[in-house]
This record gives sequence, structure tokens and C-alpha cells, in this order.
Amino acid sequence: MLLKYTSLDMLNSSIADMSSGVHLFAIRTESFYTAESVYHPTTGTKDTCIRRRRTVITDIHQRQIAEIVWAGRVPLSIRIHNEILDSVISLFNDCDSVTVISSVIKVPTRIGAVWVASRRSLELRCSTSGKLLSAFHLDSVQIGYQLRLAPMPGMGSHFLEIHDLHSAHMVEMMVSCLIMDILRRNVFDVSPHDSDQHLGPCRQSDPTSRSLIARLAGFTMT
Repeated sequence: MLLKYTSLDMLNSSIADMSSGVHLFAIRTESFYTAESVYHPTTGTKDTCIRRRRTVITDIHQRQIAEIVWAGRVPLSIRIHNEILDSVISLFNDCDSVTVISSVIKVPTRIGAVWVASRRSLELRCSTSGKLLSAFHLDSVQIGYQLRLAPMPGMGSHFLEIHDLHSAHMVEMMVSCLIMDILRRNVFDVSPHDSDQHLGPCRQSDPTSRSLIARLAGFTMT
């Protein structure tokens, strides 16, 4: 199956099946404000108005199937169908075997697969066999049956190529793909999504955080 994002901003895009042209999913992100207790060096802890974002994924019947609430570029809460995850690391198998080298990040998932991210690619592979389950093609064009990088930035579209992935894992894969692409962009210093450009690191992505995913999200590799 080959899915196409109708916008280069994958946080605000419909997703269409290339074989039928049917729009199967829609992703929308909006900002909202919430009052949270924040420590200020001069005044101590006080309620402060904080800007957050909420990303919602709906299916072909306009039913909400997933939601991510963000603090900066780091997820605060994740809901997949009726399951609410207590932290982002729960989605990535508690980050027990994250691998970071100069050009590749490998992040395990709880569905028996591992995300492999580089500056120009994002793939989901089977944890045991290494078989390709899905691949996110960035700013690409379709030539025949092949996808190639667009000749100039912004001229192509994003595609999600799905191979041997269980249908029950589809929504979870889409949610983790959103998070992994933002992580990939931050780590390898790739231009952010339009909706990310005004949002910098937050306390959840502080380098002292125990969550490796959060540390990666606030870290830039040069």
C-alpha cells in the first residue's frame, strides 16, 4: 500500500491511498493555552499560561482515532484508540535499546519493530529479521513504480509506503512516525514543519531528562 500526504506539513495533512485516491486519514494540529505550575527563579512556583499543541488523527469516517498533546516538540500525552499512554517512552518500548551513531538513530517500538532514522530517511523494520515494514519517503516524486527525491526541495510530496504491517498496528505506526520524523528533524538539523518553526525546546526536552527520546528531541547533531 502506498499512502500520500496531501501537504508537506505532515502535522496538517490528509492521507490518501494512491491506488484508489480515497482519503483514508486526516491529521490536524492546533494550538491551545493551558494554566500550569511553573517555577520562576524570582517569584517561585506560580500558575503560568502555557502554549501547547494538539494533533488529532481521524479516519475515513471522521472518527478520532489518535491524539497527541505536545509541549514544544515533545509529546506530553498520547492516545491511540481508547488507550492512553503515560509517556512517550511507553510507545517506544521504554527506550531499552535505543542506538545513536553519527548518522543513524534506531528506536525500538512495542509492536516488534524498530524505527531507523537518518537525515534523509525514516524506515520501520522488523526487530528480528530486519524486514522492511514501512518507509516514509520525504519530499519525493513517483516515477513509474518508484519513488525518488524531488529535484528541488518542496517540489515533491511525502509518501508512506506500507509492506508487511499488521492492520491492527496501522494507527500506532502513524503516531510513532509523526514523533520519529520530528525527532529526526531535530537531531539532524533538518528544517522543521511549518507548525514547529516558532516552538523551541521546553523543559520536557531538557538534556537532564531521563527520557532518551526527550533528550534526542532537544539535541542537534552537527
